[in-house]
Parts: sequence; structure tokens; C-alpha cells
Amino acid sequence: MGASISAVIGDIFSVFSIVGGGVAGEALNALLQKRIDNAREVMMEAIARGDVRFSESDVEESVAIVYRYLRAAQEGAARTNLRLLADVFCGQARFGLVKADEFLYYADVLAPLRRDEILLTGCILRHWNQAIEQKGDEFERMRAATLKSQRDLVPSVFGDDAEFAAVADGMRRTGFFSTQATAGGGDLLGPSPVLLRIARLVDFDAVTT
Repeated sequence: MGASISAVIGDIFSVFSIVGGGVAGEALNALLQKRIDNAREVMMEAIARGDVRFSESDVEESVAIVYRYLRAAQEGAARTNLRLLADVFCGQARFGLVKADEFLYYADVLAPLRRDEILLTGCILRHWNQAIEQKGDEFERMRAATLKSQRDLVPSVFGDDAEFAAVADGMRRTGFFSTQATAGGGDLLGPSPVLLRIARLVDFDAVTT
């Protein structure tokens, strides 16, 4: 894949009579190889951390998953995001649920997440799980998760409550949060069923440490 792309870059440079098309192609090859090497390291670390086993029936699904994972790396996914994807794959293997279609869906959501969005997601999950005393009252559990996450992340990650709310609102695209409007305005946040499924496979807090 890298060689063909570099050839196209060289062709484009030559069309415009720009010197250095070959050099640009070589630079791209080196960049892609560096990203692939980094992705390999991340995946091997994830496999080494857990009890990950694969059966022969998992091979075809796993190949599709690893291809998507490497594509995310080539496209510039940050190391933190690669750790998320690697942990999802290893989590699937740990539970005997290696499914390419599910991984592809998760990858499309997880690969472009910014670091602050990952931190917010992990914080909401952590405080949601810690609010055991409000387990039967979803509203109060969401209140605890939201207010404690604001306390933890403002101003260390987000400049103020308005920025916290703006980032949370922007994450509607992920389907990660269930929301509940408050009388005073603003939304309380809790993990959606989609996020809870992903959280069985990966620890959002761990990937940012």
C-alpha cells in the first residue's frame, strides 16, 4: 500500500514539474513504516498484558481486524487511540468474541477521539461505577458522574465548565453518553449501552497513563 501511494505522490509532483517527487515518496514510505512499527509495538504490549487466546476459527476475523488497526495507524491515529483499538481486539479475544464487524464499528468511533475526549469518557465511566449508592436512581448516578468529572477535569483538562460541556456535547457523534437535562440547564452524563459494551473490553483510564 505504501509503495503505491508514494508512486502516486511522485506522479503528482512530476505533473507540476516539482522537483523531489521521488524524495517525497520515500519520505512517505518511511513515515508509514514508522507508524506501522509503532502500531506493532502497541499491539504486542496489549497482547502481553492479558490472557489472550485465539482459535483457528478466529483467523479470518482477526486478519480483518488487524488490517483495520494498521490502517488506523497509517492514517495517523495517536498512540493512545492505538492502545484503545489494541485493547478492544484483545478484549474480544479474552471473551471469545472476535468479530470483525463489531471491531470495525468501534474503530471508526475510537480512532479519531482526541485525548481530552478519552479522558472525559474514562472519568464519566469511573465515577458512574463508583456511584454505587445511587445505583437504583439513574438521575442521581448521572449527577454524581457529571459533577465529579467536572471537578476532576476543570481546569486541568478543560479551561472551564463551558468547555467541558462543549466537548461533552460534541461527543454526541460517538453515542457514548446518555444525557439527562437539568432544570437549571445543561446535561447530566452517563454511559450509554454502546459505551458500557466497549468498557467491558478496554479501560479508558489506563490508556492515558
